[in-house]
Amino acid sequence: MANQSSYKLTPIHRASIKDLALEQLKQYIVASDLTPGQRLPSERELAEQLGVGRNSVREALKVLEAVGVVTSRIGEGTFITAQTGASFGRMLGFGLAAWGGSIMEILEARQMIEVEAARTAAAKADDDDLAQLEAELLQMEAVQEFSPTYLKADMNFHRLIGQATHNAIVAQIMADIIDLLEETLAEAHTDELPITAEGTGSHRALFAAIQQRDATLVEQLMRQHLQFSIELWQILISLGAAKQ
Repeated sequence: MANQSSYKLTPIHRASIKDLALEQLKQYIVASDLTPGQRLPSERELAEQLGVGRNSVREALKVLEAVGVVTSRIGEGTFITAQTGASFGRMLGFGLAAWGGSIMEILEARQMIEVEAARTAAAKADDDDLAQLEAELLQMEAVQEFSPTYLKADMNFHRLIGQATHNAIVAQIMADIIDLLEETLAEAHTDELPITAEGTGSHRALFAAIQQRDATLVEQLMRQHLQFSIELWQILISLGAAKQ
């Protein structure tokens, strides 16, 4: 049986069925602090608590299963998976897409989060963090064009800054945002973009500042770097519009 929790499922009075059921189930899983392998209440119990039909609950559970939050076993029930945190990260990605947020809004959100994350990384990064950051930096510096290899190393560099905060929530949020950007960049006209000195040089400067524990300089460099990123995206957007 699942742990009892102070979080209470409340009846859904509108016929918004699956979406509201899905949202409440996500909140229930988080608030109940369920661990991998624990079983959720039955579809019948969930439907009664939510005040919706079992089909609505079943559809909501299918969404959670599709992104790896839960797994269904015939004759046994629905169970929490071993990677719920990462799964909810993927759920966040789906949510951002569903909200219809523009790429510029995602970039603005990134700017709000990553500047402070970089400051924190300057204080908390350990030797392993620095080694991983440098490895991705060397990958970027080894290529001369905006190739898939460069893109992957670039995105990994920024994910690693999130990890270097040693705050699991910040790391996950940053990874989710970077995942969205990487997917979009992979489909953009990146073959038309040269790697500029700013592109490689700013990453080298950021790494050096983090290595030197200079939080003030890291903040300044990250702001400049992300502003450049916004301008790059504006170019990509205009190129895309021109090709319509």
